[in-house]
Amino acid sequence: MKKNAAFRAILVFAFTVVLLALGACQKKQESKGLGKLLVGFAPGASSTLPILALEQGYYEKNGVDIEFVPFSNSADGLAALQVGKVDVGVSFGTSAPLTLASKGAEFVIIAGNQTGGHPIFTKKENEARYKDINGFKGKVVGTPRLYTSDVVWRGALYQAGIDAGKDLTIVEFKRPVDVLEAVKSGKIDVGIGSTLITASVYDAGLAVPLFTNDIMPDHPCCRVITTKKVLAANRPALVAFIESLLLAEEKFREDPESVIAANVHQQNMTEEYARQTSLEPHVQFFIDPNTNAVVSMFQYMKDTEYLDPGLSLDPYTLIDTSLYRDALKSLEKKAPSKYWTQLNQRFKDWNS
Repeated sequence: MKKNAAFRAILVFAFTVVLLALGACQKKQESKGLGKLLVGFAPGASSTLPILALEQGYYEKNGVDIEFVPFSNSADGLAALQVGKVDVGVSFGTSAPLTLASKGAEFVIIAGNQTGGHPIFTKKENEARYKDINGFKGKVVGTPRLYTSDVVWRGALYQAGIDAGKDLTIVEFKRPVDVLEAVKSGKIDVGIGSTLITASVYDAGLAVPLFTNDIMPDHPCCRVITTKKVLAANRPALVAFIESLLLAEEKFREDPESVIAANVHQQNMTEEYARQTSLEPHVQFFIDPNTNAVVSMFQYMKDTEYLDPGLSLDPYTLIDTSLYRDALKSLEKKAPSKYWTQLNQRFKDWNS
């Protein structure tokens, strides 16, 4: 009997501990308060700041639950966003969402992410031929359709007065890695890539005579995209998400090495790969939406007939900067920093 009584006492104690633990977990979940966001991303350098925010615990700190969903290309990621399988996209370019928005997708750009940084690559013996945009005349060029690097390169051709239909041959691919394989095999002369394959380009022994921001300085790349439906239902969570990205941007400026550890831990990169991609000088990370640059890219897309030149869609309707402003104001109150003052000035310059 004594043994049974002792056993019952142990059971009661264990049950009490379990209840207390469950209560603690419930409080932790309740403290988040803002719900969960499914964030689509392309593994690689273009997701550096979102991954750094995860590594540093900024999402939890700002009360938003984030689950990352990987995609191998922008088209698939944006398709998932369009049908509601994810709530946000962080590394699916600028040109792809603008293209789909021109066809009726209810996408909204709410913040920036990556600027510039896409490699243009060829075999080493041909490197000297591609020191400027005129070097592409008469060549067979592979490019990943719908990727921002494709639009930037075509826009640079347009600015230089080069007729893409007459002065060179363009071969379109779905993925940057397919462009890489075509250059390696000699099927094309030169390839337009993306940050997803920068390290692979070097590993393949190819040369990178140009990056996209050499031919179009400070062009936007990956934007933070959501849909009108998600925005209406989850605005506070989205603002908290942007706050977390801003904290990651500040952390990156203070401690660039922190992104190496984050990408090694969270994306299973080797240290060499993480350093080669995330710290590549041509790649820059700004969370500012940069309305001016996005609108300029929209116009380049019409000029090059990437979009219908007669399209009446106003690109300003595709950008909502208010969430970024709210996130910045919130951080100024919660975590005062001189860096936020710099970002306020940048916001005025880039979104006027």
